[in-house]
Parts: sequence; structure tokens; C-alpha cells
Amino acid sequence: MEFSDENRVKENPAECVLESVEIDHMVADEKRDELRDVKQADSKQSNCSDEVKKTVVEPSQPVVGGGGRRKGFNMLRFLEVPVAGKEEEAWKTIEKRFHHQAPDGKLSRDKFGACIWTKKESAGKESTDFAAELYDVLARKRQIKAEKGITLQELRAFWEDLIKDDLHSRLRIFFDLCDKNGDGKISREEVKTVLEWSASTNKLRSIKKQSGKLSSLIMEELDPDGNGFIEIEHMEALVKEMWNSAELQSQESRLLALAPILGRCKTPNSRFARETKEFIIGNWKRVWVLTLWVAINIGLFVWKFIEFMEEGSFEVMGYCVSIAKGAAETLKFNMALILFLVCRGTLTALRSTALNSIFPFDDHIHFHMAVAAVIVVATLLHTIMHLACDFPRLISCPKNRFMATLGPNFNFKKPTYGDLVASVPGVTGILMIVIMFFCFTLATPLFRRHKHKLPPLLQHLAGFNAFWYAHHLLLLCYILLILHGHFIFLTQDWYKKTTWMYLAVPILLYVCERFLIKFNQLNHKVNVKKGVVYNGNVLALYLEKPEGFKYKSGMYLFVKCPDISKFEWHPFSITSAPGDDYLSVHIRALGDWTGELRRRFENICVPESTSKRGGLIRQETQSHSDYFPSNSSDIYPQILIKGPYGAPAQSYEDYDVLLLIGLGIGATPMISILKDLLNHIKTNDPHSAGAQKLPQKAYFYWVTKEQASFDWFKGVLDDVAEYNQDNIIEMHIHLSCVYKEGDVRSVFITMLQKIQQSRGEQVDVLSGSRTRTNFGRPDWEKVFARLASVHKGSEIGVFYCGEYSPVKELRGHCQNFSDGSTSTRFRFHKENF
Repeated sequence: MEFSDENRVKENPAECVLESVEIDHMVADEKRDELRDVKQADSKQSNCSDEVKKTVVEPSQPVVGGGGRRKGFNMLRFLEVPVAGKEEEAWKTIEKRFHHQAPDGKLSRDKFGACIWTKKESAGKESTDFAAELYDVLARKRQIKAEKGITLQELRAFWEDLIKDDLHSRLRIFFDLCDKNGDGKISREEVKTVLEWSASTNKLRSIKKQSGKLSSLIMEELDPDGNGFIEIEHMEALVKEMWNSAELQSQESRLLALAPILGRCKTPNSRFARETKEFIIGNWKRVWVLTLWVAINIGLFVWKFIEFMEEGSFEVMGYCVSIAKGAAETLKFNMALILFLVCRGTLTALRSTALNSIFPFDDHIHFHMAVAAVIVVATLLHTIMHLACDFPRLISCPKNRFMATLGPNFNFKKPTYGDLVASVPGVTGILMIVIMFFCFTLATPLFRRHKHKLPPLLQHLAGFNAFWYAHHLLLLCYILLILHGHFIFLTQDWYKKTTWMYLAVPILLYVCERFLIKFNQLNHKVNVKKGVVYNGNVLALYLEKPEGFKYKSGMYLFVKCPDISKFEWHPFSITSAPGDDYLSVHIRALGDWTGELRRRFENICVPESTSKRGGLIRQETQSHSDYFPSNSSDIYPQILIKGPYGAPAQSYEDYDVLLLIGLGIGATPMISILKDLLNHIKTNDPHSAGAQKLPQKAYFYWVTKEQASFDWFKGVLDDVAEYNQDNIIEMHIHLSCVYKEGDVRSVFITMLQKIQQSRGEQVDVLSGSRTRTNFGRPDWEKVFARLASVHKGSEIGVFYCGEYSPVKELRGHCQNFSDGSTSTRFRFHKENF
């Protein structure tokens, strides 16, 4: 794929796209048709030109000193290539680092990596050692005596060598890196050394342990004559084969990514109007519920405000009492609503009704937090108006006027400020504020998730346990609220004391759920069939499925281990499928409770090598690091469960196309969905009339930073490869600790994958399964662009579980790639606990 210069793109982006993209003869005719349509697009639509340039102008551009075109700089990449026309800007960044690292004008060998790479890329001993060896190779290549450091001009020469467009030149540098003794040949020991270094740099322990065997595999491929060494010609042949394959994939992905973006350029609506429209369409349930909620709060406030303007108390306290009473009315409503939002059983039942189509039950936790914020505001407003305005005006009111207007409300005794504070409403109000302040403070992200940032004296109040137990103090707060509302001074008629009316139904629901849980406590205890302890601090529990325990994939349950704590319940996604005859959960040890649970199971399990193989989930226990239980299940810690409870992922059946995204242990709800799909694939003909409706396609992206993570769900990965004959499920597993394909630090790992593939081996060298491992994180923009092109007119369900950082990007892509003209919609769902 070739590209014209940037200036021309600025003048006429649509025309330049056509002239710069060379379509391979293997690309489908429909891609050519799409590109012909682009030529007719209005090139004056400036709001789309930036998107076109972003997609088309990739880092495959001319470099310093080179007048030719760059055709794929993806193989043997030493560092990020500057975009065409911005080489000097990129060099200025390097120059700035040079002056910082070398104040005396000489850059030392050990500072070379920190100068040419970013701080993140140069971190670690492996990167520093690699940069030092690269420094030596470049110095020999340029015949520079660099023992005492290099100058800025010499650094510029090194930098230009590293970003040079010529593949053979970069291959020569890489070959010299591998050739430790400089004899022009790479021996088996040198391959083993480089492979071990590459494994260490990419945090691949299993590769390092098998370095002897794998280096022999590379020698067999690159030394076909059996000479005992590799020459540059053999390495170049393999690299070019990988390079050409990557180019074909890159060409197709760019064409797929180009179509939806240019399609949007042809629409008459402005970008803002389109994004606003897509936002409303994608969030209409949230919009109308929030609008209704805000309207109810405003209505209640205004109603009480006007009502008290007509009361005698208004003559004494003025607008302060109206504001205080308006805030109190909204407070009562939201205190009732927030209690309803924690009734998990009720919400789970409602998900299965028609109400699920108009209410966003997936957002109940976020809505719970929004309601809590309004409670804080209403409480502060109510308290400030009383303490700072109403009470002073009341005690300063002339006695005759007070008795005439408010005497009956106070038994014809004018109170002092202290009397008002010491009254039942005053004391209960103060206690409620103290309890709310304590509970809400421990619920903030600082206390819940960033314990290390707190002073040592406060750290014992942080974490999930403190948050969980503190929230139960709010039950006392509801009792105080009812007392506070019953003994208020300014309202005498019982039917006007409305606090109990607001709280009656939510409290009844909550109490019923608690009683049902207590009543069914005998059914909570389950027998443990098997426990497996994995590397990566993960414990897998396989439990007997209680009779009548019905759930959907994507749901979660609570687990309690009385041996550890008699009160703590912790939520975990169910990883088994509804059709399985067991329940399974995968628990990552991230805190005190989960760490203790894993430790207890590890202590009573025996290594796999000395135990009989279990047949519950094949392949999930192949790793030597797994542990199996002994034959007696009585030695297990007691496990109790309650649930199941609804979660966003359970609505996956509503979509024809699924995009399932899991980060690390966040893959658990997606695994349940995959198992359910596999069970239906095994037992049903998806195309038969009586078969249950299945998604037409499911894309699973699992991103993890530890190679050992693949052991957690190895059985599922292999089952998909074996039974997914119609390609309903498409698997993409990414190892983020490995440098992107093409980077010199991962080239040998890529070679191993290529060699295994060419030999017809089905097991991937990284995952140990039949699913190939990709390097680095996915390019989400290309992922969404591909789905938007392949599934035009479809409603695509995007389900995500993992850390919060990618949420904004994923939600943005769902909005940007939803196209009203083709009815392609992406619906984003995020797991919450």
C-alpha cells in the first residue's frame, strides 16, 4: 500500500485516498466499488478530512534522507517511525532527551536507551542491556569509538540508521545484534542467548524455560543444510515471508477501516449533529429515566416550597423554611429510591420482564451513586437552611408573634437554639449526618480502591470490608429518618408526615429479600467438586449445582467462606454455562479475603503431577502450576453461595453480533457466554427450525498481561477451536506484555509462531492452546471499523469487563462507528459490581 504526501491529502483528501491506495488483486470487488464511491465524495467536508488522514496516513512514510515511499515498516522495527513530514519534530524530541541525559555533550552507553525510547519503553534492566548492545552494533557499523560516549551528531546518525526504510539495512543491524562474537554467523548458542533475552524482555517465562528446545527449532528452520550456524540470507528469507504476510493483512484492514469513515463523510449532517443523534439513540433509556428522575425531584421541591409559602411558619422564617422543606421532600424520595436500587433480587427479576426494554437496569450502580450525590446535596441544603437561617429567625422572633403563628407547634413554649438542637428532630438529624458522612466517605474511590494513598492512620478504614460494613450502618439511618419525620415541629397532621409513605415499599422489599436469604440459608451451602490453583493468583472453584439454581450466562453470584469470615459475601461472575451440571467461578486473589481463600485451597491440594486427571473441564488443568484436590471433598473449606443476580452481559442473546471484551480476570462473564454458545453448537443445528436463536457471530477479545493467564481458560480456547466448525465464534487473545509484532524485541517470538504454523502444529507456542496469540493490545479503532464494514445494518452488542481505563475509548468507538445511514449500531455494556 502506498501513500501520497501529506500536503495533497490536506487539499483533497477523498481524491488522494483513491490515488494513494493500491488495491491488491485478491481484494474483493466490493472494496473497489467502495473506493470508487469515495472519489465522488465532497472533498470540502472538512469535518471528515481529519478522520480520513488519520486512517490513511499511517507510519509507513518516507524518512529523513529518503525520497522514496515507505511500504510497510512493520518488520524489524527498532523504534516508532516518525510520520512523513514530521521527522524533524521527532528528532527534536530525541535531541531534548540527549541534552537531559548528556549535559556534558557526550551520551554514555547506559543512557542510550533512555534517549531513543520513551520512559516506559526504556524501563527495566532488559531494555537497558538491549539498548547498550544496540549502541555497540551501531558504533561498529559507523566505525565510531564510542567507549566514552557519542556526540549529538553521532546520535543523529545512529537514529537515522534505526529508522531507515531499507529492510536489508535493518536486518543487518539485527543480525549483528544476534552475532555476539562478530564472525558473521549465528550459532545455536547465540540463538539460545537471544531467545532467552527476548523471553525475559517480554516476560515469557515458559519460553525461557524451553529456550534450548525452541532454539533448536529455529536452527532447523534457518539452517536447512545442517551447518550448525545461520547466515543472514536464511534469516532474510524468513523475515520477508513474515513481512509480506503482514503487509497483505495490513492492506485489507486499512481498506476495511476506510469504508465506514468515508461513508460518514458522504452524509449531509454535521459531525456534531450525527454524534448527538447517535448518543440519544444509544442512550435513550438513560436519558428518559434521568429526565424523569430530575423532573420528580424538581416537582417535589417546588411543591413543598410553594406549600410552605402559604404556612404561618413562612411569616417567621421566610424563604429559608421553604427551601429546607423542599430539600427534605427530595431527600425522602431519594432515600426510598436508593434502597430500592440495592434490592438485587428484585432488580434481577425485573430484568426478565418487559420493563427491561425501557429501564436501564445495567446502570443501577451508577444510578445508585447519582442518587447518593443528590442525597448529600439535599441533606446539606436542609441542614444549612435550618441551622443557619430558620433557627436564628425562630428564636429572635417576638414572643407575641411567635405564639400567634407557631405556638401550637411548640406547645406554646418558645424554644432556645439549644432546645431545637437537643430535640428529637435535632438529635436524629445530627446522628444521620454523622452516619451518612462516615458511610459516604468510605464509599469514595480514594478509600475503596486507593488505600495506599491514605495516611497510615486512615488505612484501616479503607478497602472493601470497611465500605461493606459501614454501609450497613445506613439501616440505623433509616430508623432515625422515620423518627425525624414523625417528630417534626411544623407538621401536626399524621397524613402530612410523609416520610413513612416514601419508605414503606422499598423497606418492605429489602426486608423480604433479607428474610428470603435467611430462609434459604440451608440451600446456600454447596459441595466443592474441585479446586484448581493457577499461577497469576487465581483460584477456580467447581461446585455442585444446587437444585433449582437457574441462571443466564453473564450473571454473578455471591460467595462466602465462614471459615474465613462469617459475614463477608463477595461477588464473582459465573464462568460455567447454564447447561452445565456444575457451577464454576474464577477468583483472583487481590485482597485479604480472596488471598486467604486461595491460600487455604492451595494448602489442601496436591500438585497435578501426583494426582489423577479430572474430567470436569478438559485441558483447564494441564499446566504444571495447577493444583488438584485430594480425593476427599470433606477437607475443603465450607463454601456458601447466594444468587444468581442480573448483570449487563446476560442480555447477549438480544443481539445478532457480539463483541466480547475481557481484560485479565474480566474475561470471566465472557467465558460463560462462550461456553453457552459452544453447548448449543454441540447439541443443536443452528440452522434448524427448532434450534434456539443464536448470535450469528461472536468476536471474543481477551487482553491479558501474563502468559500464565492462558491456563485459566485453556479448555474453552481448545473447545472453540475444535467445535466451532461454522466459525460462529472468532477468538482474539492478546498478550500485552509482549512488544508489538515487528518490534525487534519480539521478532524471535514471531519467528517461532511462523515456524510452528508452517509445520502444521496446532498448539500456539505462547498460549499453549489452539488459539494463536497476538502481541500487544488490540487497535480498537480497527476492530470497530472492521465490524462496521462486515456487519452493515446489524445491531452489535459490545460487552466489556475489566479495568475502567479503556471504557471511554470503547464507548467512544461505539458512538463513532454507529451509522444511521446503514442502521449499524454498537450497543455498549459494561460490567459493574
